[in-house]
Parts: sequence; structure tokens; C-alpha cells
Amino acid sequence: MKPVPIAKRIFRILTIFAPSWIAWYTAAFAKHPGELERTLTHALGPLWVLVCVALIVRLCTAVSDDRPILERIDVLTARGSALAWSATFAFGLAIVLGYASLAVVGMLGIGLLNVAVLLALVIVGGRDPLRLASLTRTFVPQTAAEGDALREELRAENPRIPVGFRLFVTGRIGQRFATSRYVVDSVDGGGEVLLESEVGPAVRGDHDPEPLVAWLEDVFGLCRSPRYEIEGPKLTVTPGARAVENARALRDRGAGPSPTRSVRHLPTEGYFDLREYKEGDDVRRIHWVRSLASRELVVRLPDEIPPDRPRVRLVLDTFYPESFVNTSDAPGETLDALVGVWLSIARSLATSGAQVTLVTAVPDQKAPVRQPFHDRAGSEAQKLGARVAWQTDTPVETLLTDEATFIVSRGILSEPPEARNLRWIVVVPEVSRPKLAFAPVTTFPHPFGSSENRWTKIRAVDTEHARARGDHARAMLAFGTLATRPPPGSFAAYALPNGTFRLEAIQ
Repeated sequence: MKPVPIAKRIFRILTIFAPSWIAWYTAAFAKHPGELERTLTHALGPLWVLVCVALIVRLCTAVSDDRPILERIDVLTARGSALAWSATFAFGLAIVLGYASLAVVGMLGIGLLNVAVLLALVIVGGRDPLRLASLTRTFVPQTAAEGDALREELRAENPRIPVGFRLFVTGRIGQRFATSRYVVDSVDGGGEVLLESEVGPAVRGDHDPEPLVAWLEDVFGLCRSPRYEIEGPKLTVTPGARAVENARALRDRGAGPSPTRSVRHLPTEGYFDLREYKEGDDVRRIHWVRSLASRELVVRLPDEIPPDRPRVRLVLDTFYPESFVNTSDAPGETLDALVGVWLSIARSLATSGAQVTLVTAVPDQKAPVRQPFHDRAGSEAQKLGARVAWQTDTPVETLLTDEATFIVSRGILSEPPEARNLRWIVVVPEVSRPKLAFAPVTTFPHPFGSSENRWTKIRAVDTEHARARGDHARAMLAFGTLATRPPPGSFAAYALPNGTFRLEAIQ
């Protein structure tokens, strides 16, 4: 939850009683008071006094609360502030023009606002307006695979929602997830309510969800209670390993198994296999014990060395300092592609008989992480892929050894080391462009009556999307431009529409 500027809070607090006082003072001290001015004076005076008394009582009780005093008495919404000043302006026009009907409109607005403020200060402005409620947030499934449909569940038990108010809850898991919005009416209070929201396909990563923000608001949208945060459990989304086309090129470059070789033994050695004697076999290989037992001649065959299993290191380059100042989805989507290629190639090499070791730098650990990849450790590799994130401390050069190594990277931004057993796999990024936030003047991006349709909100969203588009363009320029050309023998990995990757050798 973003902190509210103190100046903005003070302005809203002053709006609780300042417009009513201005309207009352204008009517009470008019140069030529008439029937209209005297009526407004007697009607506005008691309302203004009641609001001031309720505000003073709230100030006294807020001292013992654990929340800041300004947050406790800041009950007006932007819509309530606009109503207060609009009604005051209507009062001023009514007195200047002597138009009684306009004064009735202003009186109705001020009266409605003061009643809403009194209810908010008395009913939902206490120490904990949701003190009897238990709000629990869960995700289904708790551990998901990349691309799975993810659902968020919010369970509210015994929510205390006064008549005339509604419970609002909003928030998201992270930047690349959809925003959830929930509304609970007062008729549903006092029981158990289960709210569900589809938050879209799961995005790879080990996520600490952003807290949901809950508050009570009257049905007119004029006043609200202090906001509360609802924490959520940790969400783990494991990456999916895809098929790799043209994976034979990796084995052709020296990363695959070597042919079987026979060992020279003496004719009396060798216990690998037994078979029936054939004409031409060396009689010294006859196994006499087995021959007597089976009543036929049986010979022994020489041992063989099993196929070679070369050791291969797969290094994932996660060094990208600019990712923390980039507000677009391009860095995250590019890293998802890197992790997918990394795990897919590991599976392909392990299937061909190589001993694969995954190596990468994880932000929450100082030392590089090394994880052997085989069938029994597939789940551990998936968990490691979920923990991977961009980092700024460990360049890829510090992860290299003398072993045969493949480096999965977004690009070669430094001079690559010269080594015969080193191969680069450059992943060509394919990320989606951010959507435009601009809408026609005659339409609203949210349902009619929503506070998100305010001009300031729309302007803030447009500014954020414009910054994201600029960051996206800079990220694509950085990803698509290689400072150093990959050496011959490297590979380029392209994502195909069918969900697989294709490797192409760079000549």
C-alpha cells in the first residue's frame, strides 16, 4: 500500500468542516441578510457543530490507537471532497444570485456529506472496524507450473459491515499479474463469505505477493474507514521444460556420448556375458563349469567399457543491473525464456547421456548455486528455476571453470573468454508489447461510478504505461543489440509458436 502524502491527508481533514464553515459564515455575515440567509444559517450551524464534536471525539480516541492520528480521522474520499466544495460553491452562487433552488441543492449536498461523515467517525472510525472479521487469502494451486490457470480465494469470516457500508478489497500478486477487486455488501456480514478471482496464467518465479488492501466505504462513496492490509502466502511457480529442436547440434559439438570401446583382455578373462560355443571361438574362453551344467559348450565374452558420460556445465547468465529500474514486463519475460531454454537443454543433454550440472547466481545467496540435473533431481531443478531472478552482484565470468560449459545468456555484452570447451547459447527475446491505456473521451476504462475513472487516476495510469513503453523500448534495444559477436560454434535459441525451442548454430 502506497503511503499517502501528509499534505493530501491534511487537505481532506480540513475539507470535513472547512466548506461547511465557509458556507455558514457566508450566510450568517451577509451584508443584507434575508430569509434565505437566515434559513441557511440555522440549518448549517447545528450540522457543523455536530461534525466538529465528532471530529474532536475521534481525535481523543485516536491517541490510544496504534495507527497515526491523521490516518484515523482521514475519512473523506475524493468524491466526498468534491461534493463538499461543490456544495459550498452552490451556496455562494445562491447567496449572490438570490436563487433559493440552488441553495437547496447545496444544502442537500452538505447535509448528505455531514451525515456520512458522522456515521464514518462513529461507526467505522474505531480502533478496528474489522476486528471481528477473519480475512484469509489463499492461492489455488499453491505451487503451480508456468502458464497454469491461477485462482485467488479470499475467505471472510464474520465481517462486521454496518448498514449503508460495503467492504472493498483490492490488490494483486505482482506487476505481471491481474489486479483483483472484491466487494461485500452489508447483507453478507456476520457469516462466512468466499470470494474468488481468476488472476490469469501463472508467471514463473518465487513470489512474495503484494498485500491486499481492505476498507469500508459508504454506498455513496463519500467516506471510508482506515485501510488494512491482508498478507498472502508465498506463491511458487515452477518453469516448464520444453522440447528442443535440433538438439543434436549440441552433441555434435562435443557435449554428447562417445562410442563404446572394447578392452583387450586375456582369453581367460571376461565375465560380461556368456553364450553358446561357436566354431572359431577360442577354446580358452570355454566356461567348463557352466558347460558341464548345461551339457553344452559355453564361452565367456570380454568386458566392455560403458559409454562415456561427459560432464557438462550449463551456466545461466542472470547479470542485468538495469532490470531494477525497468518498469516494463520485458526483463521478466526475457528471464522466463532464458530459464526455459536452460532447463530444456539440460533435459536434452541428460537424456543423451551427459552428466549435467546447472549453475547460476541467485539473488538471496552469495555463492553460486550448483544443482546436478537428472531424472530424480528434476523437481529440485524446477524449484531452482523458480528462484532465479535478475541480480547485480555476480557476472557470468565468475561462474566459469575448465569443464565443458554452455552459457545461456540474453546476449554477449562483454568480451567472451577464449576456450575450446565453452559454447554460448544466445536466447532471442520474444516479449509482448505493453498495451495502450488511452481510451476515447466518451468512454471510461472502468464501470460507470467507479472512483478509478477520475481524471487524476486515468492520468497516473497513462503516465505509468508511457514509462513502461519507454522502458520496454530500451530493454528491447539492450536485449537485441550484442556488444560482442558470439564466437563461431555458438548457438541461437528461438521460441517457436508450438511452444518449443529451436537451436541454430552461429557460423
